[in-house]
This record gives sequence, structure tokens and C-alpha cells, in this order.
Amino acid sequence: MEFGMKRVMASVQAVAVLDRIYCGKPVPLATLSKESKLSVSYLEQIFKRLRSGKLVNSHRGPGGGYSLRDGDISVSAVIRAVSKIPSNTTFDPVLDALDGVLISQLANKPGAQ
Repeated sequence: MEFGMKRVMASVQAVAVLDRIYCGKPVPLATLSKESKLSVSYLEQIFKRLRSGKLVNSHRGPGGGYSLRDGDISVSAVIRAVSKIPSNTTFDPVLDALDGVLISQLANKPGAQ
């Protein structure tokens, strides 16, 4: 299943929410759903792609959920993880520009720039 623009935008939103509310313990999808106002089933689809793209880590069991991989994640990395954009297309300059926009900048954290 290909992700359209709506899902790409929801994916960026979900990662930004995860970045904002993560405090050292994995965040369950139910919590992400409540904070992002996206359904759990929708988030499951998104996080399957993000996990495959190695942008998030999943933690099973009681107290399980998701955490972001170490390091800053760019908006373009999220878009590439959840969509099948071929290389060397006319969209490359857009993705290149979004390489400089970090999820932490979108998360509205205290101290985020």
C-alpha cells in the first residue's frame, strides 16, 4: 500500500508528537493516538513503516511502545521511510531542502528552535 500526502503528513505529525512526549520510557500507541488525534490502527500502519525505515525502536511487553532512534531525524527521513519515492526525481530538491528541517524543531518542546 502506497502512502499518499495525507499519510505522509500524519507520519511527520506522529514522529513530532513522539519526540515531544518521549521522556525516557517507550510511548504506547494509545498515548500517541490521544496526543495526535490519530487512530491507533492508523498509527500502527505508520509505525510499521517507520520501524522498517529504522527511525523508531519498538519495545514489547508491559511498558512497551515506541522511542525514536538516537540522533536527530529530519522531515525528509520520515517522508522517505513512509513513501516510495524513487531516487533522481524532480522531488529530490524538495527532500534535500527538508533534510535541514529536524523533527525536534516541529515538536514544540521547550528549548526547541
